[in-house]
Amino acid sequence: MPLTTVDKLRIDRPADHMSADGPIGDPSTVMIHPVYDQGVVWRNGHLIPFGDATCHVLSHMAARGSQIFDVMLVTPTEAGPCGVGLRQHVTRFLRSAELMGMEDVGDVGDIERAIAKTVVANSSPVSHNAGYAGAFVVKMIAAWTEESMGVLPAEVRPTVYIVALPSGEDGQPTVVKPAAKVRSSTIPKLPAEILPPSMKVAAAYTPGVRAQLLARAEGFDQTVFRTTDGDLAESTTHSMLVVKEGRLLAPPLDSVLDGITRRVMLDVAQHAGIPVEVRAIRWEEVASADELILCSTNNPVLPVSLLDERSLVAPGPITELLGARLTELYRGGHPLSSDWLTPLRGEPPKPVDPVASVSG
Repeated sequence: MPLTTVDKLRIDRPADHMSADGPIGDPSTVMIHPVYDQGVVWRNGHLIPFGDATCHVLSHMAARGSQIFDVMLVTPTEAGPCGVGLRQHVTRFLRSAELMGMEDVGDVGDIERAIAKTVVANSSPVSHNAGYAGAFVVKMIAAWTEESMGVLPAEVRPTVYIVALPSGEDGQPTVVKPAAKVRSSTIPKLPAEILPPSMKVAAAYTPGVRAQLLARAEGFDQTVFRTTDGDLAESTTHSMLVVKEGRLLAPPLDSVLDGITRRVMLDVAQHAGIPVEVRAIRWEEVASADELILCSTNNPVLPVSLLDERSLVAPGPITELLGARLTELYRGGHPLSSDWLTPLRGEPPKPVDPVASVSG
């Protein structure tokens, strides 16, 4: 069903609504919460005002969709802010840069220190979020920002950004989100031979954006893809897990992104004594599942209440158990917390000089 009118993109939600995927519909809708533009962004070793982290419309990242990225949750604990899967996220980010052919992005230590510095800068006494003790969503970006009309970038060394956005929730982030209605896409996921699922590049999300718009226009919240063989793949920005007869099933990594939240969920499930199977999952198993769970950085546990025309209990008992254990882990009180939470420590910054920082 082609999108032929603006009405197909209209979503019946308040104009200020912001989901994990952002508001859509009204072109005047602010895509980033207004308070964020008072923060700072790390760019190639310097903290700059949020509003200065821009690029030209003809930049390679905009014209060719070549920006690579990764997104990580920072959760507050008694030990201070902690990155959830910090090393895993940074390693995956650098792998995406390598696959894209980007050079001189930095090493693991460089990026981890930049993340810590950015989070501290956006929650210190001199920041606009002074006293903020909630969660942050950190986005790592490497992009070719030079203007280019060609297919190839002007140079292979990218500009690296670290953005730390307050989640807007006071205290601990909400782990189990309101249930979602999911539509199965008629568009198969691109096979790994064409686009490695381990490479998080902006252009790779284009089929997902189109499928998500179609799903939203039909009253669904999310869309899920199948592989070219018809097996379960993943959602546009979420991993999908299947609960079947007390077991937790996950697709193999040869067809889906190695999601960090997915890893945490499988780890927590095994610790709780839930049998875990990582294998090809036939669509018939998905359609007859006892429970379905989507998971991502922004939505750690997103129960599925509707798959196409079939209703499911959401959250089901396994979903509730995993949500409770993941909440414990994020708070630092689970036996696996030390495996997944890394304290972020960085020097409190001096106030940013908007004039001086522009050249940074």
